[in-house]
Amino acid sequence: MRKLVFTSIFLLVSLITFAQHQLAGTVKDSVTNRPVEFASIALLLEDQSIYDGMVTDSLGGFSFQNVKKGSYRLRVKFIGYKQKDINIEVVGSREIRVEDIHIAPTSNQITAIDVTGQVASQTHRNDRQAYRADQYKNAAGGTALDIVKNLPSASVDALGNISMRGNEGIIVLINGKPSLLDPATLLSQIAANDVTEVEYITTPTAQYDPDGKGGIINLKTKATKSDGFAWILNLQGGLPPIDDYDNAKKQHRYGADIAFQYRKDKLELNGSANYLRNDNAGFRDGDVWTILNDKQTFFPSKGERSFDKYNYGIRLNGNYTINSNNSLSLGVLASKKFQDRVADIHYENRTIDRNSGNLISSLNYFNPNLQNKQGEFYLFDFNYNLKLNDRHRFNVGAIYEFAQIHGSTKNANIENGKDTVQWTHNTYENPLRGLRLSATHIWDLNQAELQAGYQLRHDRQEGNFEYYAAEQGQPSAIVPEFTGKLNATNRVHAFFSQYDRKFKTSQFGIGLRYEYYERDVKLLHTGEEYPYSIHQLYPSVNFMQEFGHGWSWKIAGSRRVQRNNNFELNPIPEREHSETLEQGDPELLPEFITNVETGVVKKLNKGNVFINAYYQHAKNPIQRVNSVYADTILHRVFTNADYAERWGIEGGADGHIRPWLKGNIGANLYNYKISGQVLDYKEIRSNQDWVYSINAGLQATIAKKWSTGLQINYLSERPTVQGWDSRFVTPHFNVSRTFWNGAMTAQLQWQNIELGNWGVNEQRITTQAADFYTTTNYIYEKNILLVNLNFNLQRLNQILKLPKSEFGEKEF
Repeated sequence: MRKLVFTSIFLLVSLITFAQHQLAGTVKDSVTNRPVEFASIALLLEDQSIYDGMVTDSLGGFSFQNVKKGSYRLRVKFIGYKQKDINIEVVGSREIRVEDIHIAPTSNQITAIDVTGQVASQTHRNDRQAYRADQYKNAAGGTALDIVKNLPSASVDALGNISMRGNEGIIVLINGKPSLLDPATLLSQIAANDVTEVEYITTPTAQYDPDGKGGIINLKTKATKSDGFAWILNLQGGLPPIDDYDNAKKQHRYGADIAFQYRKDKLELNGSANYLRNDNAGFRDGDVWTILNDKQTFFPSKGERSFDKYNYGIRLNGNYTINSNNSLSLGVLASKKFQDRVADIHYENRTIDRNSGNLISSLNYFNPNLQNKQGEFYLFDFNYNLKLNDRHRFNVGAIYEFAQIHGSTKNANIENGKDTVQWTHNTYENPLRGLRLSATHIWDLNQAELQAGYQLRHDRQEGNFEYYAAEQGQPSAIVPEFTGKLNATNRVHAFFSQYDRKFKTSQFGIGLRYEYYERDVKLLHTGEEYPYSIHQLYPSVNFMQEFGHGWSWKIAGSRRVQRNNNFELNPIPEREHSETLEQGDPELLPEFITNVETGVVKKLNKGNVFINAYYQHAKNPIQRVNSVYADTILHRVFTNADYAERWGIEGGADGHIRPWLKGNIGANLYNYKISGQVLDYKEIRSNQDWVYSINAGLQATIAKKWSTGLQINYLSERPTVQGWDSRFVTPHFNVSRTFWNGAMTAQLQWQNIELGNWGVNEQRITTQAADFYTTTNYIYEKNILLVNLNFNLQRLNQILKLPKSEFGEKEF
């Protein structure tokens, strides 16, 4: 072992020694001091010929490798900015770090031109991976969720649950701002066309919340690049369905979104508005049996399971630079989400005596079920930046969030198609209010930065749940057992310090976060209270080393937490449909996670290749499990297992295979083990298996104005503490054509392409114990055709001139 360590150190030092002739720096806006991404950098020889060239990454950074001795001119260009040239002298083998290059915006208005080039689709840093959103053509007209599910380590199952590296617990930021909403809800509120880049922060540093065992997804929306207005309009419509699922209602699919950017002097504005109606047809096929004493009951089922859903919203951000030392920004997000889930299920019940096998009873009945979920969401954020001097900056921020969440479930059990045996109706209102405050001091050191600050998070949810039932035609009455009021409060006080240092060929970061977390769940109708509090430290460390020739290596580690949401803590039972009773546990414990990862990245002339290995250990993993409540009802609750382990490897590549053909592929393979005692079952349950996912795509330019693409998302079977979930696969095809010099793009999308017996867009979920077995196959709509039209209004206005009055002009 000692020999191996010394050998590794020797190789590392040797590689660092040979990584010579590097020229690196950062490009920033001279007014806002913000990094300028995708600026063109050219390294010119004395005769003005190009020695090398590239574009800046998401942080405005660039790095030329293996630069020979001599005199050069560094030329920086970007649309909306003045060109800047800098003379550079490379002497000996000394590596050069250029001081920050500030480029000034220009107010000149120029005619739109077409620029063809190869912009990096992904970039890598010591704590994150960044991906350009426009490379995923199958997401056009959809939401940010349609972009995220294409990332190399991402997967989305049939129920819409998103996971990274196999972890469902992730945090979503919008331009670095957090929200209390669950990831799927938040991602569905942002139009895909409004997103420029997605960052996957695998090992978040101390200034970020430690919530989310799967890391952080940060969406970057479109920002202002030059003076004046710029507008983008997108329209989408669905063609008639190809497949018939015998659903009662016809599905509707259409939407529109518009985004604008405005910049003038010290003011920047950008915003968007979107509406999306996206219904989905579907069917479910289930089989369940339970054992109570000497009786075994079977109740297989079949029927419709479809969704009617829409969402709309607006987003507005503004930034004003008061002077070179003071700036402030305001942001508003308002949206609505609506969903009706129809589950009209036919059951065939029969009960037998386990000893003799004789039939005791049988009953066929119909269970029409309508579940409605909807919410109105509002978020306001404020930031003030103060530059004390060249070394010290200060930032204060506030985020206020309000969500009015409400819904209902209607159930009816109808025997022989005419007699209503039972009718139930439960409603809920669950408003959420949240406040975040932060104060951060940033100390700029030589090639380093030190941040320290305080953050407060406080949220409160007040739930009112009412359950009504009627049997055999009797009047409806409230059921006290399933009715109640709940207040849930969460409060976090956090202090953090983060140190980041850049060397000539490496980056290093170390941080520590202390949090005092307290929550309180109070049942107002019973007076029961479930307080919980804990002090915790969350350290993080990351390191990245460049070896030259485009190679770099990173290693990182962090400690994180998956806190329980209020749905998981709510003990008031809910009848989601005929065969299940849902319930949370107010004594559920948070899940504490330790992450370690290492990996290498290779920059190619026309793309990137990366591979990472990771290990994760989780204490108190949160699981959703089943038990027998009654002969035909399963009790579905949340519980903590003892531990879970996940170790795996992920990789990805993107680039031009041919000048006309571009590809991207990402794969994730991990071994997952979970173990623990579940509910009142005496035996220790353990489950372990290999899981993998693949996201891959091809995009081809087949003519000057035509392009086409194919994307596939595949998720393998994976274990749970009580069973397993089947594989899930969704292939997509698109073909596009541009018109009017790029002012309009028309695209046809073919989503969820049916591939014979592959079971596209289907997923089977199975759980079992000694006294029950349940398996359900969810079949969702295949072969969806969409037409998407994208308009660049600024360019369109320059092309489509209004006609003039020839004779009237003369007479006037």
